[in-house]
Parts: sequence; C-alpha cells; structure tokens
Amino acid sequence: MTKKKVHYLRHLIEKSEKNEISEAEKNLLEDFLKKEFDNAEWDSTKMGAKENVSAEIFKNIKAHGTVKKSFAIYYKYAAAACIVLMLGIGVFLNAKVDVKDITVTTASATDSVKLTDGTLVYLAANSVFKYPEQFNSKTRSVTLLKGNAFFKVTKDPKHPFIITSANIQTRVLGTSFHISLDKGRSSVTVITGHVRVSSDKQITYLEPNERAVFSTSGLKKQRVGDMSLYSWYKKDIDLNNVTLHKVFTLLNFKYGVNFKPEDKEMLNTRITLYIKGGLSLQNILDQINYVTHLKFKPYGETVTVSH
Repeated sequence: MTKKKVHYLRHLIEKSEKNEISEAEKNLLEDFLKKEFDNAEWDSTKMGAKENVSAEIFKNIKAHGTVKKSFAIYYKYAAAACIVLMLGIGVFLNAKVDVKDITVTTASATDSVKLTDGTLVYLAANSVFKYPEQFNSKTRSVTLLKGNAFFKVTKDPKHPFIITSANIQTRVLGTSFHISLDKGRSSVTVITGHVRVSSDKQITYLEPNERAVFSTSGLKKQRVGDMSLYSWYKKDIDLNNVTLHKVFTLLNFKYGVNFKPEDKEMLNTRITLYIKGGLSLQNILDQINYVTHLKFKPYGETVTVSH
C-alpha cells in the first residue's frame, strides 16, 4: 500500500472520529475495512472463528480507551484492522503505535510536502525538513534542520503547530509564514495570521509584516516593509522595483546558488522582473543581463556578477 493511500485512509478515520465524515466517505472506509477483513489470511483451526476473535479484539481495545465511540461501527472488522496494524501500517482503530519520522532534503531545486493535517510546507533549495508520518499527539510538531521553508498551516485550535529551528520554536494555530535557518541564525517572517516565537529566555508575538530574528544577541523583533522576497515558493513570481540583493536571495532559495558581486553597490540596483515557473536559472540571468547589462559567470554553486 502506498504512503499516499495510507495517509488518505488515516484522514478518513480522523474525520470519522470527529463526526465530520460524509456518507460517501464512510462507505468508502467501511468497504475498505470489509475487504481487508474478508481477504485476511486466517487459520480457523488454530485461531478460532474470525468473527469471534474480531469481536474479542475490539472488546479489549475498547477497554483500554483506544477506540473512539464514533468508530465503533467498524468493530466487526477489528481483526482485519489489527492484522494490517501488525504488518506495519498502524492507522486503523487509532491504536497507539510508534510514529515514523520522515526527512526531506532538497539540493538545487525546491520541493513541497503536504502533511497529514493538510498543512503545506514549501522547501527552498539546500534545505532539510523532518516531520512525523502521522500526527497523533496534542501538538503537531515538526523540525526545520537547515535552509528555508514557507508554511501554510491548516487551522486547528486544539492541536497547535510547532516548528523547531535551531534555538527557537514557532507556535501557530493556522497561518502562513517563512522560516530561515542558516548556521544557527534563525528567523521567522509572518505573512498572514499570528505567530508565537520563543527561545530559552525570550518570547515574542508576531503579526503580518513582522519578523523575529534569533542570533547570539538574543531574539529581536523587526518590521518588514517589502514582502516580495517571500513569494519564492510560488510557481510564477512578479517582482516590481526590487533590489538585486532581494532578487539574488530569492534565486538562492529556488536554485541553491550563491551570488558573488565584484562590486557590492550593484546589489542596490532596482529592477522589475517576471519569473515564469519552469524557467532555467540561465534564462532568468539572461533576463537580468538584458535589463542591467551585468555579466554572470556561473561556477558550480556560485555565480560571479560583474559590470
């Protein structure tokens, strides 16, 4: 069974527990469990009648408080569910099992991950992100180990979303924001909603267009005027009258390259640029060259910029 299918089945079970499942979804879930039950290998001589064992398994699990009342209608398929559980899927009956962590690493391109709660995480190039295959606690906890990520967190007041990035934790209920982590220096920039950022000794609260930066001097709150840099995760990007410094930073997020200007004054040059999804880095550099007449010389992961 594919991970995507497992995630979807888990999603249906969670909706059932919250009484948010539709009739069509309920039928789909019940049909699947019935199929597992009917097709499960079973030795009646050694194990007894499947239906009786199923009922006994359900009775024992229910006694330990691991089955929601709304899920009780599936009791007759408990045996099949437990068989699947023993095979390592671990999603049925909401039993307590070890949760597998998944680590995603990007190289010279961006990537995105959709978590089981519906949260979208966009990863910049050269980033490392770790998350649980399944959220099964009071909080939804993930970790940004390296690089940059843009989060669109699904709102769930009962289960706060917490991101650890080096020395700080970002706690939200449902919002969108950017987190950057480079050599222990971490920052959080809020696009929508409200965010709580904390270190060992400090706590600050952020609103849209605000950023918290953690360094050796502690946690500092700043106002952000131009948010164009944080559109890097989008397919098509429209940059209007922005500095080359921001353009180069955005291209670093998308393509994992560093820009080395021979003259740092050129970073203050302002340009208007439209980056269409799917364009190669060289194509974008050609566009910038056409506007600014600057010369670009790529070498590995570094691009030298000169007049």
